[in-house]
Amino acid sequence: MWRGNIESMAQNERSLINASGINLSGRRGLNLAAIMGRRKGFVCMLAGTLAVCLLWYFLARAINRSLILPDFLVTMKTFFTGWFDKKVMSNLGITLVRVFTGCVYAVAIGLPLGLLMGSSRTALVALSPYVNSIRQVPIMAWVPLSIIWFGLGDGPTIFMIAMSAVFPILINTISGVMNIDLNYKNAARCMGAGTWQVLRDVVVPGALPSFLTGCRLALGGAWMSVICAEFIATSKGFGYIMVEAQVRMNTPLLYALMIMSALVGFAMDKSIVLLEHSLTGWRYKDGAADR
Repeated sequence: MWRGNIESMAQNERSLINASGINLSGRRGLNLAAIMGRRKGFVCMLAGTLAVCLLWYFLARAINRSLILPDFLVTMKTFFTGWFDKKVMSNLGITLVRVFTGCVYAVAIGLPLGLLMGSSRTALVALSPYVNSIRQVPIMAWVPLSIIWFGLGDGPTIFMIAMSAVFPILINTISGVMNIDLNYKNAARCMGAGTWQVLRDVVVPGALPSFLTGCRLALGGAWMSVICAEFIATSKGFGYIMVEAQVRMNTPLLYALMIMSALVGFAMDKSIVLLEHSLTGWRYKDGAADR
């Protein structure tokens, strides 16, 4: 009932705007400026990439020590063939499964806890000292304890992924809930909404942008932490084959794997951005929050 009242009010407002004859043609100019900005940014990105490649090419030839800086063309050949290497792709798949598993655990813990702490002052005061203390522990400091708890294999890596991902989600969710205007909650209650309805229809949608920002930060942190964890606590995974390349002094392969890691992380980040655009498209209208 109360949601129907809100929809009716929104429809009346749209009718008033249309009847008033307000000129909204400025949106086209904003959209055109956003498109031009993207094109300029893309051109600058290509120019920067070309400059880095040329610098690498000539610097490697000048140094002439492949152990420090391998030849650019050799590294690029290793990089492109790596995408078709069964060993590289299987270990990359293992690492991606670990990352997404750890992030699922992080969301399962961080989202409800963030909603609770953001909605309840008592919970915020009671739990903040523990949250702020635990999140200060460096992620690599958890390695010995995680190995004792879970042994070698997937357990320690997934645990460290979850530990590195849960706090960005938790803190951003708390911030999103606390930044919701109280007038929205009061309006919903005045129209007959109960506590669970306010949570479902006001709090969760209102905190969604901040939650997705937390997911974006969490996924980046998870990707970095899993590579570090696989250096130590496992015998397979993308980080592990990077250690193998280092032990064998195969620096072209090591550099190629690092570039692949950067591109995979970039792709995951962009996937969260696309999801953010899809779920909170109202933030990006007229270039208001375009990125």
